[in-house]
Order: sequence, then C-alpha cells, then structure tokens
Amino acid sequence: MSIAVSVLDAVRAESVLHGGARVTRAGLRIGELSGVAVESLRFCLEVLVAGTDLAPLAFEFEFAPWTRRCRACLTVFPVLDARPECTACGSADTEAAGGDQMELSFLELEEP
Repeated sequence: MSIAVSVLDAVRAESVLHGGARVTRAGLRIGELSGVAVESLRFCLEVLVAGTDLAPLAFEFEFAPWTRRCRACLTVFPVLDARPECTACGSADTEAAGGDQMELSFLELEEP
C-alpha cells in the first residue's frame, strides 16, 4: 500500500508542477527484480483513487526485464536463466543495466 501512496504523491506533485492540470493516465515501468507485485499495486492504486479528485485516473504498467551490460563489448542484454554472461561475446565481466526500477514513465495531463 505504501508504494501506491508514493506513486499517487508523485502524480499529485507533477500535477502541481503543471499548474494543477488533471492527470488522466499514468504509466509505471516496473522491473523484473523490483519485488513489486503488479496486480497488488494495481489493486491498491484503484482503491486509493476511488472517490478522490484522481478518480478518473487510469494506470498502464510496463514490464522492464532484467538486463546487464558487458564491460568488454558494451552490449546490453536480457538475462536468461539467471546467467549473467554476455550473450554477444561470452564475457562474465558484466554489470547491472536494468530490471530493478520502479518509476513513473509518463503522465497524460488535461489543462485546467
């Protein structure tokens, strides 16, 4: 529930930055490694928005796969079967590149 509250706080803050524009849609990018249960978050957001000034707000969720970057050849690749080796050159010298994020990716606003 606290994640949903934080998301709505961010939505309201962005609305204020845009002169109080009404937010009609919000996109969330959620990484495979984030630990966020999308359906639980969706439910919490719907419950928190019901009966408020944000009531017409719709949410879209985008899945962000677990990715790594090869330090040898700079290829960014999705991790499959928990194998962090580069899929292009086979190097084991890789670093995190994505999949742990949970971020507001877009807002659709209506001017007041």
